[in-house]
Amino acid sequence: MLKGRVGAARIWFQLALTGGFLGLLAWRVDIGDALTTLPEANWLWVPLALVVFTISKVLHTARWRIFLGGHRNVPFLGLLGIFLVHNMANAVLLLRAGDVLRIQTTSQRYKIPRSELTATVIVVETLLDGLTFVLLLVFAFSLGSIPGVLRVPFWIMAGLALFGLALGLAGARWVRPDRLMGAYPFRWFSDDVKESASTMAGRFLDGMRTLREPRLAVPAMVLSIGGWLLEGCSYWIFGEAFGLSLDFADYLLIMMAANFAVSIPITPLGIGPYEVATQELIVLLGAGRALAGGYAIGIHLCFIIWITIVGLVAMWAMRLSPGEVFYLKAPQEADSNTQPEPP
Repeated sequence: MLKGRVGAARIWFQLALTGGFLGLLAWRVDIGDALTTLPEANWLWVPLALVVFTISKVLHTARWRIFLGGHRNVPFLGLLGIFLVHNMANAVLLLRAGDVLRIQTTSQRYKIPRSELTATVIVVETLLDGLTFVLLLVFAFSLGSIPGVLRVPFWIMAGLALFGLALGLAGARWVRPDRLMGAYPFRWFSDDVKESASTMAGRFLDGMRTLREPRLAVPAMVLSIGGWLLEGCSYWIFGEAFGLSLDFADYLLIMMAANFAVSIPITPLGIGPYEVATQELIVLLGAGRALAGGYAIGIHLCFIIWITIVGLVAMWAMRLSPGEVFYLKAPQEADSNTQPEPP
């Protein structure tokens, strides 16, 4: 009974939240004026933008492959297929559910411990993305074309990213499972619980190997910068299609703002936050509101359609069934019987 009430309350909360963001979209974006700009765009640019966007995901997959340095037998194409499928899931599901499914599917198919995968997907990937964004911010601001009103919020986010990176580096280098088990509250647990927790902590720290090994960190950062620059190129190509006439550095900021807006999707397909954030930033950068709104709607719609098509093709190519993609119970052998290979 209580469980049913909690579920109903969650649904009503989600509907209210979605309605609120759709209301924000209707308030801040003149959808009618924005849609009038779509027929005037040069849509011949769009296929190139989408191909460049997908190539950026190939580089992100190669970076993920480096994170999994202790599992050299995992095929790159297999990881790419999973990455593309769960990129689709992130686009259509709420609260980054695609990342959880990426962990589950990879663990199920390649028998890699979930705790190790969680470290690579949730911690290492996020921290390196944050560092990459800081470097791209420095590049964008060094060109001197960014409005001063944007400097404070962007540098606050940069500071938070660097602080998180510092914590991650400290944890990867100095935290040890045996020390952790001797700290409160673990020291009060039974020996069986401490042994299980120590094993999981050890595998989690294995997944953070990139943060403590320069031979992995350097190529991972090169791929990270290359991947995000390519994604920025896709935003620039869309801008050319809409005739925005902004600098490339501006599109790096637009790309970062758009990714921040949907980093924790709380509406279906990220509709609302994405369009509002993208439009408002483009207006601050000097474009007209109608054209900025048309760009935001057009690029988001194209990305959603394209990501879904590519994800479905990847599912078909890998023979991934929906049951395997949305498999939420971890295979026992992935956590208990499989030991990660030494890097």
